Amino acid sequence: MRQPGSTFKVVAAYAAALDSAGMSLATTQYDAPYNYEGGRPVRNWNGEAYQGWTSLRKGIEQSMNIVAVKTLTDITPALGITYLENMGITTLQKETVNGNNDYTQAMALGGLTRGVTNLELTAAYATIANGGVYTKPVFYTRILDRDGNVLIDNSVSYTRTVLKDSTAWLLTSAMKDVVNQGTGGAVRFSGMTIAGKTGTTSKNNDVWFVGYTPYYTAGIWGGFDNNHKLGKGETNYHKLIWKNVMSRIHENLENKDFPKPDSVTSATVCAASGKLP
Repeated sequence: MRQPGSTFKVVAAYAAALDSAGMSLATTQYDAPYNYEGGRPVRNWNGEAYQGWTSLRKGIEQSMNIVAVKTLTDITPALGITYLENMGITTLQKETVNGNNDYTQAMALGGLTRGVTNLELTAAYATIANGGVYTKPVFYTRILDRDGNVLIDNSVSYTRTVLKDSTAWLLTSAMKDVVNQGTGGAVRFSGMTIAGKTGTTSKNNDVWFVGYTPYYTAGIWGGFDNNHKLGKGETNYHKLIWKNVMSRIHENLENKDFPKPDSVTSATVCAASGKLP
């Protein structure tokens, strides 16, 4: 288990906010100095260059910490945890142990007691890629004996619907922006539509990119098992791994986009309020 950093913003805060809390990508939060309930300041990863009223879409694209924390605070960490569990995350600490649990505002930024596994985090992102339908990961389909008799059959997928297809499409749309003009540009390769999210823990102990195309989802974690801090020039190699692996398995695959559900509509909104002008 490792701390997921900003990759957790999408699945812990924004998925529930769009799916059942009445928010949209146009909803705005005020990016300005802000403290957790205990008084500790929430720091943006790029310093204190606050941007005022900011849409959730831009908050995802630029991985803005205060926008994510305020969003989770509005919808409550309890709702976020409900969605995380439905997306297959099993490592959350719900009971209070030594005064700590994961029902915190910092969960929006991946501040977890134990962390997550790459397998479960990638499966959560695959839920979004799959139109909101979670599929339990499997490592094999069937086990046969030497006579060809089926001993264990794992070929039937276990699935459940977690998100509306409209929510999944909107999150994908915002994470396409992450890749095209935000913090995930290094993963781009030509001829394929890509969506995903970067993540870095506060002391550069962990770096992540979890992303997907219309064909495959992949999650790359980078770091040291002993929590040694990554040095200069060591915080982008995971994106190059993702790019190199995914570009190879997409060779000769036709580029296509994610189908837009009929339930998604467009409107012109005020950039400051997120509402109709």
